[in-house]
Amino acid sequence: MTMMDSSSSNDDEYMRTVSAIGAAVARGDLPRAYELADWALGRGMRGRVIYNARALALQASGRIDEAIIDFRHALEFAPKDPVIHNAIGTSLNSQGRSQEALKAFDESIALKPDDPVVHFRRGRALVGMSDNKAADLAFERAVELNPNYVDALGNIASIAGRSGQYDRAREFAERALAISPKDSTSHYALALVETHEKKHAEAEQRLRFLVLHRDLDPDTKAGMHSLLGDAVEAQNRYAEAFEIYTRGNESLKQQNAHRFASGRGSDTIGHITEYFKTASAERWKRVPAGKGAKDSPSQHVFLLGFMRSGTTLLEQVLASHPKVVALEEIGTLSPLSDKYMRSNQGLEDLCDIDGDALEEARASYWERVRKHSPDIGGKVLVDKQPFNTLRLPLIAKLFPDAKILFAIRDPRDVVFSCYRRPFWVNTTMFEFLELEDAANMYSSIMAVSEIYREKLTLNLLDHYYEDMVSDFEPRVRAVCDFIGLEWADSMREFNKNKSVASIDSPSASQVRRPLYGEGIGHWRKYAEQLQPMMPILRPWVERFGYSVE
Repeated sequence: MTMMDSSSSNDDEYMRTVSAIGAAVARGDLPRAYELADWALGRGMRGRVIYNARALALQASGRIDEAIIDFRHALEFAPKDPVIHNAIGTSLNSQGRSQEALKAFDESIALKPDDPVVHFRRGRALVGMSDNKAADLAFERAVELNPNYVDALGNIASIAGRSGQYDRAREFAERALAISPKDSTSHYALALVETHEKKHAEAEQRLRFLVLHRDLDPDTKAGMHSLLGDAVEAQNRYAEAFEIYTRGNESLKQQNAHRFASGRGSDTIGHITEYFKTASAERWKRVPAGKGAKDSPSQHVFLLGFMRSGTTLLEQVLASHPKVVALEEIGTLSPLSDKYMRSNQGLEDLCDIDGDALEEARASYWERVRKHSPDIGGKVLVDKQPFNTLRLPLIAKLFPDAKILFAIRDPRDVVFSCYRRPFWVNTTMFEFLELEDAANMYSSIMAVSEIYREKLTLNLLDHYYEDMVSDFEPRVRAVCDFIGLEWADSMREFNKNKSVASIDSPSASQVRRPLYGEGIGHWRKYAEQLQPMMPILRPWVERFGYSVE
């Protein structure tokens, strides 16, 4: 016999079983709760308590996919239960599925608006989406609801420290530590402040204690290792710093390896490269006709290249111009890439795109743009996303009149910077956790970009990071001339632009400083440790005109 929930059944066995399961969950005995729930389901019993108990046990044992399935079964019996929506969000977020997790947390909050824990977890999902502004608001709401919420206070401090708001970072870190003196996130925020103040020995001491004596999740530990490596590097101990960066990456790789066992970012690049090697340049250079977007920008610019190639710096220089609207890596092309660039058939459809399909694709893009920045009419729109390099076929077909700025920096500096900086791990960023994998990723994307240059119609300007640092105004004026923008004196003081405070990129702290050249040739300090990547990168060092010595 199939039972529903205890509220709709008088079956004695069912009710005794549900009561026993509930008691096991209440006392924290999840293995027993799982055993009872599994037995009940095998007997044909169903209900919120049964599915929820088994899901909790599966979640605790790391079987997250199975847990999500059971939580969703539980939701069928209690669709307005905020606790279950929260549990689903927590499970999704643990898998890096931040967008889906955010939706679940929003549903939980709609049902129970005053739960500080859900607001905090919503903030963590937003951090995973690199939306630190929205995450900060979520953490602030959690603190409004519970002024002693240490985790929320610490996360506010961490975001403030990473965004250059050092007084705010210190304030919230000290509030959290007054409640919980061992809070790791708050100590991390104070280490950011100490690093800014060039108190590198103090930051090192604080971070070493955290890394050695705290049970940290891998993402937090990677961030700690990166900052600790920087503190050690600032004291000219380069080999030791490299070892620290490596330990942080190893922790992240071990934690995330299972997520990418069946596919990695390099697989997608390989598939696209093989397709374009034999693709018809005549077909791909054909430009489709189409209508202009309503209230369109005066000029449409894509800023791309590779992570850590100076894209954030150039974006902020351009964003300091009053006629420029800059987008901070919001994934405008992601849905279209999923549709058109994951299979040969999709690429064929993109090659021949026209008519309604073309207008629908363009409308999808502009909808995402306007959701983020509604006032773009008559402005110069700069869509910055380094990995749109891989999506140049989309840009060429959908926006043939767009200008493309291709950011270039010494490949050795680029790859080492990717290796030493922690990113939220996805299929692409996973490649940065091993030095040779990072170099191969760089080489693969540059190789396919070379094929694109041959086979697509691209209005493209190469922009060298080193040239802009050494000869700022002439190089920026050249960019302005290319995109049809008049020079503005405000561009000289780009680091004072109010948009700089909201940058979510790992480059944020550098961009908030006046222009400096310390990052040029940084790889030389680690020349011995970086030897494994040198043969992979040498062709690109030569291709872009850098000295191989």
